[in-house]
Amino acid sequence: MNKSGILATFLFLPAIANATTMIESGQPNSLNSPGKTSNTSLAKAQSETSATCYVVSEYYKGARGQKVVSNQIESSIIEHVNTKDLNLNELGKGEELTGLETEIDGHSVDLNVYRDLNDKSIIAIVGDVENRLVFRLGFLPERSTNHKYKLNSVALSLERGMSKIDGITHALAFIDGEIDELSSTFTDDEQCRRGLAKQQAKNQYWGAYVGPGLDSSNILETLSPGICKRTVSMRTCYASKGQTPCTETVYSFPERCD
Repeated sequence: MNKSGILATFLFLPAIANATTMIESGQPNSLNSPGKTSNTSLAKAQSETSATCYVVSEYYKGARGQKVVSNQIESSIIEHVNTKDLNLNELGKGEELTGLETEIDGHSVDLNVYRDLNDKSIIAIVGDVENRLVFRLGFLPERSTNHKYKLNSVALSLERGMSKIDGITHALAFIDGEIDELSSTFTDDEQCRRGLAKQQAKNQYWGAYVGPGLDSSNILETLSPGICKRTVSMRTCYASKGQTPCTETVYSFPERCD
């Protein structure tokens, strides 16, 4: 490849309100929709939620899991753009990059690419309204032998304020500090985040972390017959503008127990 023909164009996102509206209205949460739900549609919705939970959780399971998820999303975008011979300057203006799918370890989830309100930047939304990863995209095209530009790589920068787990933005779900949901939530709430939190505390994917004043990163205390309090210490890291910042959270929540 001719290195002199490489053109780097990094696009960043100043506003994403239009993409938010499109994804919220275009992908309703069937688990919370009013009216009757058939067993078939409920099973399908639960399966989709399980897949999106898996992808979001996998992204936070250390550098390896994050790389696997990011590489697959990047590969899906590159393959679609180059196969369809799309114009990079026109991406996000039409429907050519919506309604796609990407597969992570056998879990298939929705992939949609939109342009922001200023029509200058592009974001990718992977998942649904409950569990999703939202990335700012930077494109690196490369000139091919026929003097056309093909997409060579895509830089993914996580937007924590738009990404969600159990309907909660990552900016709120994974904060620096303490989150105590013992008295404000139920044992069956937020299953995706709590499942991830327990895995993080057990496996310490991003390095050992025990919260201030705690003896362990994973503590279970009995409150009453069948109800316990789980307190976990977790460090979560994400990709942002070429860096990997991390947050450290002490998270307490109610849990069923024997």
